[in-house]
Amino acid sequence: MDHPLRSKKLKPLRGRVISLFQSGFLIQRTSNIVFVCGGNSPDNMRRKFQDIFSSLLPDFEFFEPEFAMRNYFGLGDERPFDISEFEELIGELSHSIVLFPEAPGSFAEAGYFGAIDSLAKKTILAIDLNRQKNDSFISLGPAKKIADISFFQPNIQLNYNEPDFSLISQRILERRPLKKSKGAFVIKPFNQTSTFELFALIHQIVSLLRIATAADVEFFVNSVYKSHINPSKVKKVISMLVGSRRLMEVGGFDHLRACEDRASFLSVREGFQTSHDVLSVDIATAMLEADADFLAVLGA
Repeated sequence: MDHPLRSKKLKPLRGRVISLFQSGFLIQRTSNIVFVCGGNSPDNMRRKFQDIFSSLLPDFEFFEPEFAMRNYFGLGDERPFDISEFEELIGELSHSIVLFPEAPGSFAEAGYFGAIDSLAKKTILAIDLNRQKNDSFISLGPAKKIADISFFQPNIQLNYNEPDFSLISQRILERRPLKKSKGAFVIKPFNQTSTFELFALIHQIVSLLRIATAADVEFFVNSVYKSHINPSKVKKVISMLVGSRRLMEVGGFDHLRACEDRASFLSVREGFQTSHDVLSVDIATAMLEADADFLAVLGA
């Protein structure tokens, strides 16, 4: 069930929407998402860190890849799933990466992130003080690579028996304080668009459309860029938005809606607010004239 704005008769309105996205927004300089890797048991460090994360880092968001993957497989991506590619995109999106090497998956992530400079620079490696005192593959390999180039160096020796997670939060706040300043959101060729920029754009598209399917999102992203896009990356970013609880699934036709309690990384530029507000009203009016099935989804 396509969004009404995709119809031929609404092409002029659609053109105004595309024009607004191309020139009418500012974007926050960096995201506030902290990508946290580790074990899944209640007694693992990741879960314990999650329990107090909001009190230590109230302006940041806790994120893990499992949040995003739950939605991804329902989007019909034609490319084979590659978890390393998926995690690399989440790492690019994130402000920082906190890694507790405490389970098979997180040991693998230590090696993978350590091999990619752009991710290693963002990584805080919190090593178990009680298990990594002596030389090991972790300490001599990935840990050394991360410690050499990370913004947050040196690695943190954390007592997993009595963890002091403030060591991690202080490192984030002191080394990479959150930048709330904004700059112009500029449409570049799609392959030069960062994961963060695409994340912010798709969130805003769904917010303005009120509800949209993944196919609707892909249609509008393609229209904004007026060039070849990567549909697989679009689907992965949509799943990240669902995982971050910026988008939620509604109805029985795979529609998405923007969650009201999650702020966008995009904001309307000075001089475009009236245009944005008028567009919102015009889109709402067009949607009320849609068929009954669509109106039923809209009311879900």
